[in-house]
Amino acid sequence: MKKTLFTILKIILPLGIGVYLTWFFISRLSEIELDNLKIAFVQADYIYLIYGIIIMLLSHMSRAYRWRYMLEPLGHKPNFWKMYHSIMIGYVINLTIPRSGELARAGYYAKYEKSAAAEKVFGTIIVERIIDVLMLGIVFMITAYLQKDIDALNSIKESAGGGIPVWIYYVVGGLFIAGLAVFFILKKVKEKILELFTGILEGVKTILKLKQRTAYIGHTVFIWVCYVGMIWVCSFALPETAGLEIAAVFAAFVVGAAAITATPGGIGLYPLLVATVLTDLYGIENAGSFSMLAWSALTLFTIIFGLLSLITLPIISKKQA
Repeated sequence: MKKTLFTILKIILPLGIGVYLTWFFISRLSEIELDNLKIAFVQADYIYLIYGIIIMLLSHMSRAYRWRYMLEPLGHKPNFWKMYHSIMIGYVINLTIPRSGELARAGYYAKYEKSAAAEKVFGTIIVERIIDVLMLGIVFMITAYLQKDIDALNSIKESAGGGIPVWIYYVVGGLFIAGLAVFFILKKVKEKILELFTGILEGVKTILKLKQRTAYIGHTVFIWVCYVGMIWVCSFALPETAGLEIAAVFAAFVVGAAAITATPGGIGLYPLLVATVLTDLYGIENAGSFSMLAWSALTLFTIIFGLLSLITLPIISKKQA
């Protein structure tokens, strides 16, 4: 009962913050802006949003194929569709608790790929996240080079953490200290954790055993080009944002990425930050409508394809058994 209650709280809390930020974003809109938002959703050229979704799908498929290069050194032959569906399940679970999708992805893949150990699989995902951070750093440097007012952009990006109550950080810190105490006091727990970390470390080491390094780098670049490209393509859905200049596209992507990290799927915060940066730095009219359209398309895609993967993964695994 307590475990169930804790799980519910872990889901409700981040979603509650996101719902609050969505309300905050909409409540800031004037009556004219609200009318523009309604008109935008009716009159938007959805073909460009569909193109954006296709680009995101290609990036996820590329990520699945790239993951194969890291799983092969673990001693089994990974199946592309199992990898792809595990990734999509991870993304949809990220919409509840930020970053929990990585654990879910490793767990689901190991569950349906019997030859894979979950902790080793998770180690490969840790490496992937490190590479993602490096790529985000590169994208940010490109963004900084293109911006006329980088200080203003940094100020907007840093506000991503502003929607999270301070007491949450104290709770996380307290749980971390309690976890350390349990680790050092209970011998069985300590042995289990050390065994887990040994497996994770073995998964991390696969980056040193890559055979197709050029292909791995190529997929990495392609994935991140798709991420930025999705913003640019979706901008054509509305006349006010059609053909955003490249600096604006990069700026919108960077603050959007910060929002997705701070709240589940960027709920509430993504439209707020993207609209702010496009309005304040580039004077784009109706930026709020564009940010809501882009976020809605991305989130709807994640939910639909993630749920489909939850249904499909057990079916294809049973057929291959």
